[in-house]
Amino acid sequence: MTAGKISKILLAGAACAIAGLVICAINNPGLAAAGWLVGFAFWAQLMVGSLSLMMIHRLTSGGWGEIIAPVVQSTSMAMPLLLLLALPLFVSIPLLYPWSHRPDNIKPDVLSAYLNLPGFILRSMLALVGWSALAFFMPRSGGRRGQLLAAVGLVFHATVISILSIDWYLSREAPFTSSSFGASVAVSSLVAALAWAAVWAPAAEDDSAIGDVGALLLASVLGLTYIDFMAVLVIWYGDLPREAVWLVVRGRWPWPAIAMIAFVLGSVVPILALIQSRFRNDRRSLRAISVSTLAGLAVYDAYLVVPPSGAVALAPALLAVLGIGTVLIGIVSFGAPWSASKEPANAR
Repeated sequence: MTAGKISKILLAGAACAIAGLVICAINNPGLAAAGWLVGFAFWAQLMVGSLSLMMIHRLTSGGWGEIIAPVVQSTSMAMPLLLLLALPLFVSIPLLYPWSHRPDNIKPDVLSAYLNLPGFILRSMLALVGWSALAFFMPRSGGRRGQLLAAVGLVFHATVISILSIDWYLSREAPFTSSSFGASVAVSSLVAALAWAAVWAPAAEDDSAIGDVGALLLASVLGLTYIDFMAVLVIWYGDLPREAVWLVVRGRWPWPAIAMIAFVLGSVVPILALIQSRFRNDRRSLRAISVSTLAGLAVYDAYLVVPPSGAVALAPALLAVLGIGTVLIGIVSFGAPWSASKEPANAR
């Protein structure tokens, strides 16, 4: 099958998914908005995670980064796409976030100083523009200049992803808070980017660095599982009503089943498989495990975002994930038009 035919198939798939979302938005804008947020957040994590992997590799080097470089560079260079994808999110703020209606259960000073429409949009735009700038300049900066840019970029990344994890996810059910949630989203973005790169990286079957990518994915999944488990443990046994109610809402059907699916696909399968070197070092096995991991992360994002809107919002969430995903797959497969520049030979 030629590249032209594949691109037409991807375009048709994206068009069908978006058309389904539009129909859903006409009938129930709130459900469509919740679904869009799931798709947006999932693919944003993946793009941002690819950028962070590129910056980490610039500072540490290693064969693992050389294998996944074409994928993470193409994926991170798609970052400007998020500026366009964020527009429906901004328009849907009154439908997604109760704080936009100034409810009584949130302190007035929090609403005035932080949880407000201009602040939400400004913080999101600063992060997206900053990430896009880093994605543009990183492949074009070599030597010490590139290492300095990577170091500064990682500090910026750690700051803004902690802020946006609260804005995009937790403020859906304010005043619920979690001090570990920013770290969870940051590690989740690394897991998503590593799994995505393992699926698409053009590596030879006998390349020893494949095992390094598998080992990094295993370590990241273990880290994410530990962070999320400890957060649930602390909240549940702390027995604080403001935090515990978040879990109580997700204790009703079908959310326990959704959580179990996310846990099995995103944690159990990759951990039990990747802990075995024969799967970790096998190209085909690593791809299959990575697909399972990505599916688990997508289901987990739905578990985090959808419950306030009801289980029926899972349908538009699936459409959003598929629609945005087909566009990104087309960019990775055929190259982003703005990513002609390659990483300098003297990058490290």
